[in-house]
Amino acid sequence: MEAIPIRTARRGDVPSLLMLWGAMVEENARVDGRLAIHPDAREHMSRALAAWIDDPTRVVLVAEEGRRLIVGFAAGHVTDGDSLHAARRLGQITDCFVAPARRRGGCGRRLVSRLHDLLLEKGAECVRLQVAARNEGSQDFWRTLGYEVLEDVLERPPVPMRPR
Repeated sequence: MEAIPIRTARRGDVPSLLMLWGAMVEENARVDGRLAIHPDAREHMSRALAAWIDDPTRVVLVAEEGRRLIVGFAAGHVTDGDSLHAARRLGQITDCFVAPARRRGGCGRRLVSRLHDLLLEKGAECVRLQVAARNEGSQDFWRTLGYEVLEDVLERPPVPMRPR
């Protein structure tokens, strides 16, 4: 099977990117209902994706099958560190998704590899990302690429606390 080409996203890709983004957040919401999106999120994300494509500090890549069908994407940017930790320039992978029917063929691995390289070219000293704790498939994918847990984010449901 021939590798699916990876390229930089263009403005005309926004509808496809939005569809893939929606599938990504729905997948996470299925494994953990707390990750369900706000009703206005798609409208906001449509504007954000277009802005990301135009923003020279960001990188948005797509995997395009047959020169027309976008089957995956990855996005990230480089930010200043927080002055508390060693990295002065931090690469952030904000989004990465491959259509389930196109998984297990190396597409996601190639998207991330290219995105990682571009973030380093933009000055990142390390690259971080967040993964839904209950999305085991995603957790496994990132671990195979050498990512490891740095911190855990804990959340408490909005129930009253009882004094001890």
